[in-house]
Amino acid sequence: MNNSIFVSLISTLLLLSLLSCSPHTAAQPSRLVELLPIALDSRDPQRKEFGRLLFLNGFQLRSRDPRFGGLSGLTIGADGKLYSVSDRGYWISAQMSFDAEGRLRDLTGWNIQPILSTTGAPVTDPWHDAEALARAPDGSFLVAFEGFHRIWRYAPPPATFDSLPVPVPVPPDLAKAPFNGGLECTTVMPDGRILAVTEEYANPDGTFKGWLLEDERFEELSYLPTASFRASDCAALKNGDVIFLERRYVPLGILFARLKLVRAVNIRPRAKLVGEELLRLEYPLEVDNFEGVAVQEDALKGTTIYLVSDDNYNVFQRTLLLQFRLIDSNVSH
Repeated sequence: MNNSIFVSLISTLLLLSLLSCSPHTAAQPSRLVELLPIALDSRDPQRKEFGRLLFLNGFQLRSRDPRFGGLSGLTIGADGKLYSVSDRGYWISAQMSFDAEGRLRDLTGWNIQPILSTTGAPVTDPWHDAEALARAPDGSFLVAFEGFHRIWRYAPPPATFDSLPVPVPVPPDLAKAPFNGGLECTTVMPDGRILAVTEEYANPDGTFKGWLLEDERFEELSYLPTASFRASDCAALKNGDVIFLERRYVPLGILFARLKLVRAVNIRPRAKLVGEELLRLEYPLEVDNFEGVAVQEDALKGTTIYLVSDDNYNVFQRTLLLQFRLIDSNVSH
């Protein structure tokens, strides 16, 4: 190869290198969380009606970030973002975007930050097992933790991730709940009372202990799930009805989920809460370890329900996000 050809070749390679690094052609940075669209019923991808709900969209969420996963609570902030908390003590948030029909189209601007303790340091094992997340009327967030059972209140966005929690008074009996069977369900009622239901703190009649919390007053009630199921989250509607998410696990990773509706008129002290079934998820539908439920209510589009699954940071499980709309006019009124 003569020198002129060599110089020409080097010049061409340098030019290609510069072009590949230019702002117009540079590869976009990889997304923190990747969304993979899924059909709820792989046998019939066009099927939309399931129980008393209309399936709008579904995604599997994947990330290479080791902090992502274990999503155990779900809500929508006053800023319109989707918020979750994880088993390992992290906040996760993302901006939601929709199409003209209200179907979730994308989640962007992901943010993962440690949940702070009352000292300002990140929560650590065994204090970090966040299992439920609820938004209060003032925009603040309530996070319920298992292990050392408690509820902490965090400031509304945009200060949430940097805020120090304020402990919420809880009934002394909560300390008797199983270490890994505490407050999986926590939501704030329209009147400001907190509804909190345990996963495994059983009563003799087969129900599970719960409370209505208001300041330092604790009024006991109970929840009766589907046989062999446990309540894993709940979300209140503006009319006072509450949607309960239930799950069932049997060996070899066989998972089942249910959505139930408990009417507002039945949510009172000493009541036994029994829900009406809205949705049944089991094989061959897409189902995983669903632990979070959130609701959005719109005068025109109706009530939208989101479910998220907890992958337990396990490669054999998935983080699924499902979006539904209530189609029964007698459910939300």
